[in-house]
Amino acid sequence: GIVMIDGDWDNFVPVRLPVDWEYRGDAGIHPDIEGITGKQVVLLIEKKFTRFEKILAKILKAPKVVRRTMHPTQSMLWELMDGERNFAEICSIMSSLYHEEIAPVDERMKAYLEVFVRINVATVLKPREEE
Repeated sequence: GIVMIDGDWDNFVPVRLPVDWEYRGDAGIHPDIEGITGKQVVLLIEKKFTRFEKILAKILKAPKVVRRTMHPTQSMLWELMDGERNFAEICSIMSSLYHEEIAPVDERMKAYLEVFVRINVATVLKPREEE
């Protein structure tokens, strides 16, 4: 895939945008970090309807929110994106949890993040260059 965000990823900080989400099911494999559960994360994506789609949605009683259930490793990435941890830290935690399953970890995490960015649920902050 094409990498949308270039530069030295290690210090980039991925952050969640204000989007509704919830946990589902039981806790899974997770690091010994407070607040990190290893549960599956479900994103609640609000649909943006055109006027015509709004009318149809009313008639068809279509839900206004799409529930997007994430894969366990995507869920873990989501939980780890607290706006403090940088990409390198997240990768090392992911590696210690999933090992070969997600190798090469940096490529895999970049791919996940780019999906998050594309569906508008996250962004990646680049640290300011040190003066």
